[in-house]
Amino acid sequence: MNKSIGSLLVFFLCFHSVYKIHAQDKSHETISVNTAAGKHVPGDNFGGGKIFWLDETGQHGLVAAPTDQSAGGIAWNPGKAIVSGASEDVLYSGQKNSEKIVAVQGNTLQYAAKLCLDFSTTVNNVVYSDWYLPSRFELNLLYQQKTAVGGFNQTSGIYWSSTESALTPGTMAWEQEFKFGSQHEDDKDLPDQVRCIRKF
Repeated sequence: MNKSIGSLLVFFLCFHSVYKIHAQDKSHETISVNTAAGKHVPGDNFGGGKIFWLDETGQHGLVAAPTDQSAGGIAWNPGKAIVSGASEDVLYSGQKNSEKIVAVQGNTLQYAAKLCLDFSTTVNNVVYSDWYLPSRFELNLLYQQKTAVGGFNQTSGIYWSSTESALTPGTMAWEQEFKFGSQHEDDKDLPDQVRCIRKF
């Protein structure tokens, strides 16, 4: 009789420990970035647009303009084949690319990178004027959150990145289709869509 009670007690203690560990693990799995004060989630209105990427703190990341900046599309270059050196393709590199493009291509005509550097929004009396054309990497992050951000042309919309082709940088740059998500190089003089971004 005592042996049966002892076995039952051991079983209860083991079951209780396993249940407690499982409950603790489950609570960690369900924590969301918006449970802590000051943190954000993709799709939040913030910084003049909508958040589409966040770092591990949930307090810094990337914001997309609320609408496209080129309803009918615009070329990557202002009508001339030229190498700008905008070859970077990592997080936050779109700003450097955009500045290189404008420094080389000039301010006379309008084109994708210049459109973003010239872009400005005002929300609650705060002016946001540090927009840029996303790098290829950043553009793909934006595509992954296209539903949360909204307003994209997903039927025939192809969006420019600020990253030039490595093989033919004078005439081609990277773009992304927002219907299927594929990225490919294309002629810089084609009128693609533009969605400007900024970091915070």
